[in-house]
Amino acid sequence: MATPSTPSTHANSNANLDLLHRRDRSLFVFEQKSWSDFRAWIASCLVHTTLLVVIALLWRPQTHGTSGELDRPVGIAHQTNAGDEYLLEGGSSGASGSSAATPQSVSLAFDNSSGPPLSMDNILSELMGNQTGANENNVGQDGSADAGLTGGGGSSISATGRGPGTGKKTKTTFFGVEGSGSSFVYVVDRSDSMNAYEAAPLRNAKRELLKSLESLDEYNQFQIVFYNDSLSPLSGKMIFATDTNKRRATGFVRGMPGDGGTSHLPALKQALAMAPEVLFFLTDADDPRLTLPQLDDIQRRAELTRTTIHTIQFNVGPATNDGSWIRNLAVMNRGTYNYVDVTSINRIPGE
Repeated sequence: MATPSTPSTHANSNANLDLLHRRDRSLFVFEQKSWSDFRAWIASCLVHTTLLVVIALLWRPQTHGTSGELDRPVGIAHQTNAGDEYLLEGGSSGASGSSAATPQSVSLAFDNSSGPPLSMDNILSELMGNQTGANENNVGQDGSADAGLTGGGGSSISATGRGPGTGKKTKTTFFGVEGSGSSFVYVVDRSDSMNAYEAAPLRNAKRELLKSLESLDEYNQFQIVFYNDSLSPLSGKMIFATDTNKRRATGFVRGMPGDGGTSHLPALKQALAMAPEVLFFLTDADDPRLTLPQLDDIQRRAELTRTTIHTIQFNVGPATNDGSWIRNLAVMNRGTYNYVDVTSINRIPGE
C-alpha cells in the first residue's frame, strides 16, 4: 500500500532540485573553439619566424684580412704609343695551389727596331714614364716637332723621385762641361744675338750639342729645348737615344734658326718638368737677369727632380765678371759654370 506523500516532502524535493540546478549554472564550462586556436598558432609562427629573419639579417660574421679568398692573378700592363706592350702577371705566392712564376707569366710584345734591345732597365723605364709617339710631321703650336720619336718616357715634377732617369748612367760633355747621368736635357738660346759673328755662336752650339748626343747610349734619354722669347722643344717628353731618334734630332737641330728676343725662365721650367738628371743651359744673354726669387724657384724645382744644372755662357771678349746669375744658377744646383768667348769661335769649314 503506498504511503501518500505529504506536502512537506514534495517541498523538500523541489528545493534540492533547484539547488542542484543553481550549482550546475555556477560551474565554468570551457568550450573549445577550433578556429580561434588555429589563428593563435599562425600568429605565433609568424612572430617567431619574423624574429629569426631579423636576427639572421642583423648578425653577420665579420671577416678580417683576405682569409678564405681565392687566389687571384695580379698583373701590370703597360702599352706605349709605339705599340710596345709589357704584361707582368702571376698569382699570390701564399695562397694554396699557387706556383712559382713561369716564363709564360711574362708576356712581351715590342718592336726591336723602334728602340734599344730588351732589358729590365728598359722595361722599368717604360713602365715609369709615358711613351712619345707623335706623327713625323706633327709640329705643335709652340714650334715643337715630335717627328715620330720612339721609346721615350716623360715625367712631371714629383716629390717622390725622378721619372725617366732609370737607365744606364753615362758621361757626356757640352762645351767642356761634363755631366753624368742617364737622362739629359739641353736648353739652348737661339735668340737673334746668337747670329753674331756670322752666326758662329749658334753654329758651334749646334755642333757641340750633336757631339754630346752622339756620346749617349741607346738606354739613355734626352730632350732638346731651343728658346728665344718662346719655346721650341724637340718634343714634349724624354726620348731614348736610339740611332733613329738621334738622326731625327740632328735634322731638328740643324734646321733651327736664330731669331727673336730672350726669355730664360720658361725654358728652364719646361726642361725641369721633364725631370732629367742633368740639364745643360747655354745662353749668350745676361739680360733679362733672373732675380733671386726666380733662382730660388728654379732651385726648388731642381731639388724635387734631383737635377744637376750646368751652365755655359757665351759673351764677347774675356770674362769681365764672375758670371753673375748664370754662374749662381750652376752653383745653387750642384753644377759647373763655363765661360766661352764668342770671338774665339771660328767658323767651321763646310758648315
